[in-house]
Amino acid sequence: MKSPQAQVDERGAAASPPRWRAALLRRIALTIAAKLALLTLLYLLFFSPSHRPPVDAGAVDRLLLQAR
Repeated sequence: MKSPQAQVDERGAAASPPRWRAALLRRIALTIAAKLALLTLLYLLFFSPSHRPPVDAGAVDRLLLQAR
């Protein structure tokens, strides 16, 4: 009888990925998820539309004409 590590499919490849590969994929997925969460938090805290000042045509016109 073959041990679980020695089992291969019909192509000759391992039936399941090695334990280290699954741990690596899990770590990469968690890292990417954490980075996305932090980027979302930064956007909400500093760059969301609620943090932008209101700009109208009159204010832009006054600022541009003042610079001349």
